[in-house]
Amino acid sequence: MPNVLSGHEEFTANERLTLTPYFTNLDSPVFAITNLPEVVKGALFARYSRSAKSLRRLFLDEFSSDMAAAAVTTSEVGVERAEKLYTRVFSDYGDDSVAQLGGAHIACEGASNILTKILERGRLMSYLEQSTRYVPYTDQSNGRWKYLIPEEIKDPVLWKHYTETLDAAFATYAHWLEPMQAHYRKQFPKATSDSDGVYRAAIRAKALDTLRGLLP
Repeated sequence: MPNVLSGHEEFTANERLTLTPYFTNLDSPVFAITNLPEVVKGALFARYSRSAKSLRRLFLDEFSSDMAAAAVTTSEVGVERAEKLYTRVFSDYGDDSVAQLGGAHIACEGASNILTKILERGRLMSYLEQSTRYVPYTDQSNGRWKYLIPEEIKDPVLWKHYTETLDAAFATYAHWLEPMQAHYRKQFPKATSDSDGVYRAAIRAKALDTLRGLLP
């Protein structure tokens, strides 16, 4: 009975070359970030909490573009984008959680809700989880919804009941995402002062916030 959260992301040779100086490994869901300025690490995790992408993929897509061949040192990578993100999130939206993101950063991807509670029980660190208010859980990993099947479930009848129940919960969640957004678009029409991007994000957040109670 495979753990559906255990698959690792594949990177091209060029992507691995880009990632290697900044991530302690490229094949495990648990890794540390190195050689990046604190402002970049904090901004990277701040974006990660509202993105469906993996942390390393997010770095490739949104932060590594500052690397101009050999002209950019590791201390400069992503700084310009990070500073802009801090300004927007901290100053414009008043979200001071990003100000707490300096320090040593370790990512644990594909963790179940139960595992996150175990990890966060110790208070020697601060924690940031991927937000179900901003990230839709409508995609599948290895052809399965993103939930963990505990190794303790060995009885075939119980295993079948467990997987069917969670499959139904995720399918219901995915089915109602667009209708729920349509409901909120009708209830909260777009103001002329709202940009398209801000309005779409706000409506999706309302829908995800309503539906996330279906997630395990």
